[in-house]
Amino acid sequence: MRRRHPGELSAHLALLGGAAIGMATGALLIPLTRRELATAVARSSPDTAPATQKVAHWHRITLVAVSGLLPGIVLFNVGWSIIAVTPLLLLLGLIQLAYCDVTRRLLPKTMVYAISLAVVVSGIVIAGVTHEWKRLLMASLGALGFFVVLFVMNLVNPKWMAFGDVRLSAAVGFGLAWVSPMALLEGFFLANLLAAVVGLTLIAVHRADRRSALPFGFYLALGAGVTILAWS
Repeated sequence: MRRRHPGELSAHLALLGGAAIGMATGALLIPLTRRELATAVARSSPDTAPATQKVAHWHRITLVAVSGLLPGIVLFNVGWSIIAVTPLLLLLGLIQLAYCDVTRRLLPKTMVYAISLAVVVSGIVIAGVTHEWKRLLMASLGALGFFVVLFVMNLVNPKWMAFGDVRLSAAVGFGLAWVSPMALLEGFFLANLLAAVVGLTLIAVHRADRRSALPFGFYLALGAGVTILAWS
């Protein structure tokens, strides 16, 4: 039997620990997601009384599994690094928001604001502890720049870029630029590429047309998640 290297053992412990923490966090967030999604649905349809949105059993299992798998992979690659906390918080929040967007075409405001606050505050605290002021500056500029870009896109064509996506842009911009400014560019490019490929495919099979709205928040979350995994 091959002897384990101490670093390899530590990496596997980080994988298991990250998976356990992620799964527990995902399970705890599901009731909040149900409640906030119900509120968002009622707000978008005033004639509909607020009611807790049901989460199918296999949806729940998928949310918990993905919430454990992705942080586990990140920590397996980078180890127990405090720098990883900010992108991991973004990742866990985006998993819940992606579910909301792909199932209901909605990004609940309260969830977006809470995730944005958690991501930004974690960055400020970590920068204060580790003196990563340059990283904090790049993340802040990334959040501002990304918000401006999506805000302008919303002004040009609100049907293609909903304002819920604009609200989310600050958190995504901060979290990805915290990793690297180039990671932010890659995440945005990947989100647009995925949306374009899926949109064109749906048009080709006559499941949509050029005027159909796509849940860009879902693709933004997917692009950010893939980018965080790649950069880890």
